[in-house]
Amino acid sequence: MDRNHHYKEKKHHSSQAPRADYHYLMAEMKAQNFDIIKFATYRTASKLRFIQKKTNMHLVDIWNIIEAFRENGLNALDSRLELTVPRLETLVHSICYQLNKRLPLSQQIDVEYSSAVLVNWILATYDPDETGKVRVFSVKIALAIICAGKITDKLRYIFSLISDVNGHMVFSKFVDFLREAMGLPCSVYESPSFYFTESLPRTIFDGIAAFFSVGEYFG
Repeated sequence: MDRNHHYKEKKHHSSQAPRADYHYLMAEMKAQNFDIIKFATYRTASKLRFIQKKTNMHLVDIWNIIEAFRENGLNALDSRLELTVPRLETLVHSICYQLNKRLPLSQQIDVEYSSAVLVNWILATYDPDETGKVRVFSVKIALAIICAGKITDKLRYIFSLISDVNGHMVFSKFVDFLREAMGLPCSVYESPSFYFTESLPRTIFDGIAAFFSVGEYFG
């Protein structure tokens, strides 16, 4: 699947709230005039921050995400397997529902709307062909990146997804991680600046041993 192109408009799912579709989300983002930001890194970060706040993921810590994976049985699933849209909706709804339980009444979010926006964004990013399925690994990477939390906690979790039983990074899984991570800037129309190529992983580890543990990675 080529993710280095604009995504077509996603269709409404029966459970989603009005105007929660990907096309409308992108229209709202465009209205923020982020494209006037000259530097691609800042521009892309601003767009993803917009997505984060629209989905209320800035209120969800990485540990809340990990717990949601556990409660929904995703921690035990092979990352290569696929989730159906209903199961993805259940996962995302549980994340938003649990968030509301932690928030004071005056700060409650619209669970149905936030869930629908997040689901449609994930599907637009990782299922542009509308197959009705998305990989477990894709969902884990997307939510781990877009949620809140300490960067070290996020990186440790991501490292656990791309390492073997001995805690050493598996290069092929690192390649997979980069491919999925690069889907995020593409989802906000920044593919001209940030995109995956087969040579990218080797460029990152050029002259560096790619076989290391999480302890060595974080020093």
